[in-house]
Amino acid sequence: MLNKVPGITLLFWLTKLISTGLGESVSDFSSQIFGQQNGNLGELFTVAWSLGLFAIFLTLQFRSDRYRPVYYWSSVALLAVFGTFSADTFKSITGLHYMETTLIFGVLMVISFAAWYLTTHDLSIHHITTAKKEGFYWLTVAFSFMLGTAAGDWFATARVGGYNVDPTGLGLGFLNTGLILGAVFVALIAYRVVMKPQQNSVAEITTFWLAYILTRPVGASFADYFGYNFHNGFLGNQGMSVIWIVLFAICLGVTIVRHSQTVKLSAHVN
Repeated sequence: MLNKVPGITLLFWLTKLISTGLGESVSDFSSQIFGQQNGNLGELFTVAWSLGLFAIFLTLQFRSDRYRPVYYWSSVALLAVFGTFSADTFKSITGLHYMETTLIFGVLMVISFAAWYLTTHDLSIHHITTAKKEGFYWLTVAFSFMLGTAAGDWFATARVGGYNVDPTGLGLGFLNTGLILGAVFVALIAYRVVMKPQQNSVAEITTFWLAYILTRPVGASFADYFGYNFHNGFLGNQGMSVIWIVLFAICLGVTIVRHSQTVKLSAHVN
């Protein structure tokens, strides 16, 4: 069985960022599709289609004997939708603050790493070659979405005033949160490109997952800013959903073409 996840390239990070923006805008648009007065119906609708499609594509991903871009990236994009809703719902049900949910999801992610290592003795993202490793990989990815969602809201949300307030919020707003965390994300990618940490080293694994987590609040923050604040929100969640879907389709198309070329070249060499 070949590695079941994509190689880590700049195209990978671009596609991942776009998928998180897509998840935020589509989740919000879908939840509001029946109007504010039917919010519960909209939320149930969002859970039904996003979780259902995610289950289908993740099943196809697990059953495949190798990395297939459509299965992998469709699962990631749908998890971005469902993960957004899951993190928000968890906060709503528990009544906890964003700082607290951020810590909880952070702990859950650490526990996932610990279980992954204790079970397989390997945290490499380059050796996802068994069902057990793939299961831990996707569990960690799910927690990374929830952690990133909670952390992004914690940074952006104001303590007082406005529609959505939180006494622990840092009050940076959507744009500042996207820019600040985006700068950290770029610094991590620059480190990986310039320093080239040894594959499967602590530095390589740590910087990968930190960058992976950050894609969520960065993409979501820009999605919310352009959906709600830019020019008084004239784009809205509907407009941003269309933009994100088009960008995601372009990245996925390029990924499929490049992957096909790589497979053909490998078959020719062998």
